[in-house]
Amino acid sequence: MTDAEKLRIIEIENERLMEENEKLHKVIKRLNQTLNRLIGRYISANEVA
Repeated sequence: MTDAEKLRIIEIENERLMEENEKLHKVIKRLNQTLNRLIGRYISANEVA
């Protein structure tokens, strides 16, 4: 395997990892929004009680 082939394999893997990273960031963002909403509801419920 030539250095160019090895480099191409690394570039492909890097691209795949970057795409996976972006997906994970989106999931984390949604989880954070959900958590903030739940905390807000919990605080509101305790203020009423």
